[in-house]
Amino acid sequence: MNRKTFLTILLIGLLLSTSCMKSTKEKPAKLTQHEKAPKSLVSVAEGIDQVLGSMNDIEKILKLSPLEFKVQHTDTEPKKEKTEDGGQDIKNQENKDENKDENKDEQEKTDKSKTEKEAMITKDEEILKIWKTVDDKIEKIHKDWNNYESEGMKKGASAEKSKDLKGNLNLFTRAIENRDMVLAMDDGSKTLSSLSYFFDLYRDETYGDLSRIRYAVYQAYLNAKGNNVKEADKLLETTEEYITRIRQKLGEDKDSIKSLDKLSLSIGDMKQSLTDDSMKLWEIKRDIILENIKQLQK
Repeated sequence: MNRKTFLTILLIGLLLSTSCMKSTKEKPAKLTQHEKAPKSLVSVAEGIDQVLGSMNDIEKILKLSPLEFKVQHTDTEPKKEKTEDGGQDIKNQENKDENKDENKDEQEKTDKSKTEKEAMITKDEEILKIWKTVDDKIEKIHKDWNNYESEGMKKGASAEKSKDLKGNLNLFTRAIENRDMVLAMDDGSKTLSSLSYFFDLYRDETYGDLSRIRYAVYQAYLNAKGNNVKEADKLLETTEEYITRIRQKLGEDKDSIKSLDKLSLSIGDMKQSLTDDSMKLWEIKRDIILENIKQLQK
């Protein structure tokens, strides 16, 4: 090989090498995709959460007296005006005839009793309406799970975990069928706990640990109501681990971190409230935690 041929080959090699290097440098960097759970799985969790929310609504209605329920669901302002007018009429009537006034008092007592009876019917109807809505929701949950299950298997989900989830979901459904509000809270929260495993299959998903927190909060509430405050405290204590894992996944998202801090503080508030023998207080603290979880999921 003569010198001229050698230089030509060397020049071609250098040109090709430079071209490859330039191509490599100009190649755009591949963006990292966040791995989140599919919509079908999220729908299952949202459905369970909605049903549990309905159980909370039923519980609150059951605690109301018929008249309290009536007041909450009736515009009382026009009635007030009517009462004031009626009061003037009564005063005029008293001046005319005391016997008629006594009859009016008796009539008012009868009307009050009738109002209480009507309020009770309205209260029962409201609860029935909620149960009917829940029936539709639980059916949708089963359909959503069926839509997701095969995808979970492809992702490597354990058959045993699927069996556990379906077992809890079936118990949840039976509690709803039997119109057992407390048992529905219990089995519903256990279903959420079973479901959390499937969210863990997705690297960046926080829904799993949030579901575990929901489970702990509902179970703590039920245990506190059952005079097992010690167990309630232990359940809330377990949430610290979940909060830590969620914080790691949130990274530099300042708004979400702020919401997570609110959630952590609200759990601490519920723990502190356990020393007070007040179901109303526990209910308030529970609802604040659940609302903070919703804020994190937006």
